[in-house]
Amino acid sequence: MAAQSPLSAIDWLSKANNKFQRGMLETKNVDVEKTNDIQVSTLNSNEYQAIGLLPIYVTGIPTTIWRNSSFDDLEYSFKTMPTFSYSPIQELVYSLLLAEARPPLNEPSRYAFLEVRLDKLLNYGAVDPAIALVERASPVPERMIPQLFDISMLSSNNFPICEPVFQNTENRELQAELIYCYARKGDWLTAHLILQTEKVLGDLSDHEISLLNRYLEVDFNVDLSVLLPPPDSITPLEYRLYEAIGEPIPAEYLPIQYSQSDLSGENGWRAQVIAAERLSLTGAIPENQILGIYTNHSPGASGGMWERIKVINDLDAALDDKENLEKSFQDAWEVFKQTNQLTVFAKLFGLRVFEENLSPKSKKIAANLLLLTNNFKITEGYWDPSDIRFGLTAGDFSQVKVYDETEKIILQIFTEPSVPFLVEQKLNQGKLGEVILNALLQFELGIEGNLKDFSESLSTLNLIGLETTARRAALTHLVLGK
Repeated sequence: MAAQSPLSAIDWLSKANNKFQRGMLETKNVDVEKTNDIQVSTLNSNEYQAIGLLPIYVTGIPTTIWRNSSFDDLEYSFKTMPTFSYSPIQELVYSLLLAEARPPLNEPSRYAFLEVRLDKLLNYGAVDPAIALVERASPVPERMIPQLFDISMLSSNNFPICEPVFQNTENRELQAELIYCYARKGDWLTAHLILQTEKVLGDLSDHEISLLNRYLEVDFNVDLSVLLPPPDSITPLEYRLYEAIGEPIPAEYLPIQYSQSDLSGENGWRAQVIAAERLSLTGAIPENQILGIYTNHSPGASGGMWERIKVINDLDAALDDKENLEKSFQDAWEVFKQTNQLTVFAKLFGLRVFEENLSPKSKKIAANLLLLTNNFKITEGYWDPSDIRFGLTAGDFSQVKVYDETEKIILQIFTEPSVPFLVEQKLNQGKLGEVILNALLQFELGIEGNLKDFSESLSTLNLIGLETTARRAALTHLVLGK
């Protein structure tokens, strides 16, 4: 595989100025009907095209990565795949989901594998990449319209994809969406007429009718209890309708994909911070965006997330004027080392602090923080050549001495590599994607104490060309797992 880019998939997308991002994601002042570049058509072509946002020169991933695998096996793997504990592994998952790739040969219907990828992106809260991926795949089959609409409703930009809905007005499963789209277009009369018709035809539930009545301002005498569904059953359209009628459901209590809507800040700074921290755990938000949200205001309270905000603001200011830098860094370290946001903290400040002239204690902390980032190689000169960390940062293990079983396994992986038999079998069958997915799942088991899985997963990643990911994963475990 080609050399890996130092940027994660989400970071690369946030920096790339590509037309598939501009078309959907930067249209705040455009009419609804002009915000949609997605076309819907009936597809008869048997050509299996490569669909994705990240080209091979960014990921090194071949477009044939999924070709020889079973669709059912891949669907199950993606559906059951967790949010991985360590950033290098989660970043690789995004590369797999967003890389230009052709579907498996036995894909049951056109774009069925794309739907699997989209569902997984939403499961991680990566809404905007999902929108961009859909746009890159356009035109899409009609069965995907409900999924497209739901994705667009989850974006922080809140611009629904309505054109496909208008093109399929006879679809009885899209009547609520049709009413909403006519209203967003400004055609309230048509929206009201369709709603009255649906009350007779019975295609909409009492709950949907009540919400739409309130939204269209045609009937305020509704049973409010009908408007309170269990949070886990809410749809993206219902979520937006609650918001529009002034009864918003906090996104923090809903599945993570709803948190994207709070990034705009329209629901307050607290909701914005909660959303950013929540999405940071799945890697669905660039670190610079998190920093911008943290430093947007000064906290008016103490404890919990407000304490994190305070130390971030203090450290950010101290790095600019150098005053109280040592204390600000130590204070921030003491706060963040006790949280699940330590990797985010490392990505935000590890490099900036490491380059400063600080005490040996702070320098060591900064060096370890850098090991959690893709700038890990910068610390090469900090470590003694006998330290396993030197071996992993420099790629030179000739003088390394190990002191426990984990370090022994890591040393062996990078000096005496071997391919597990089952991995070799799958590679010979052309199932590279499955090999990577299995290695990631093994790694998650490995960091929980299964040293055999730990060894086999890193060996596999290292030998199939993902050495950088393997080294970063090992370093992350040395910092967070020991």
